[in-house]
Amino acid sequence: MNDINWDDLRYFLAAAESGSLSAAAKLLHSNQPTVGRHIDALEAALGLKLFQRHKKGLTLTHECAWVLEQSQLMQSGVQNIQRMIEGDYQQLQGSVRLALPEGLCNEILIPQLGSFYQQYPNLRLILNVSSRTTNLTRGEADIAVRLFRPKEADLVARQLTRMEMGLYASPEYLQTHGRPENVSDLMQHWIISYGDELAGLPENRWLLDHVAPSNRVLQSDSTTSRLRATVCGLGIAIQPCMLANTNPKLVQILQDASLPAHEVWITYHRDLRHILRVRVAVDFLITLFGA
Repeated sequence: MNDINWDDLRYFLAAAESGSLSAAAKLLHSNQPTVGRHIDALEAALGLKLFQRHKKGLTLTHECAWVLEQSQLMQSGVQNIQRMIEGDYQQLQGSVRLALPEGLCNEILIPQLGSFYQQYPNLRLILNVSSRTTNLTRGEADIAVRLFRPKEADLVARQLTRMEMGLYASPEYLQTHGRPENVSDLMQHWIISYGDELAGLPENRWLLDHVAPSNRVLQSDSTTSRLRATVCGLGIAIQPCMLANTNPKLVQILQDASLPAHEVWITYHRDLRHILRVRVAVDFLITLFGA
């Protein structure tokens, strides 16, 4: 057996967890041939066939299960070393990587960061703002705020709040187009809906069931873009009440409409629960969203 290259294991892990060479390449900011070469090299070093390759992607072989388990343990050890180096375990200094949805970041978190930095001047937050679910096990972030309850066994999770959703419009829009008196009136109004990536969320499906397709004047996966478009009078949109209620230029309509809501959870890897800078950031977020 030849010497095993850790870099080959890293590419193998990405392919095993994502299910295809192309997905692994995207995850690692690489390309498909490079991923394939690393996997070929690892198979040659181990003398094992790790994947069955087919048109739909990759399937792990039976012999591969133990290799995958041990590789994940090695990756976890490397990440623990990195976490220790990035900041002192017992000092309030260093960085905390936080992943959260765009709307919660821009409308709730950022306005309060000034007070956070006044209290903890040696801490720095690195924000990962995306609709994609960040993989905490792979070390893509230290803390994540999610709109669903995490299920991974190695994560600590706590519900922060319940995010109610509502229908909103600007006073200018209502003055020009009138105010809908019931849900069926939405068929006559201009509508701002979610984009392709978030189209399947329950509140967007509810909206599409009650509006005319020809009246969807804007579709966007960006919460901030939908919020700004609503404020500017482009149409009626579903907004999280906690975001819309901070904007005096929005009016809630059809308050009796029964819209799906989201749970807001904070989660982090259990290996980080004793790191002081992470605990401080977690406590800040619990207080912020609890308020």
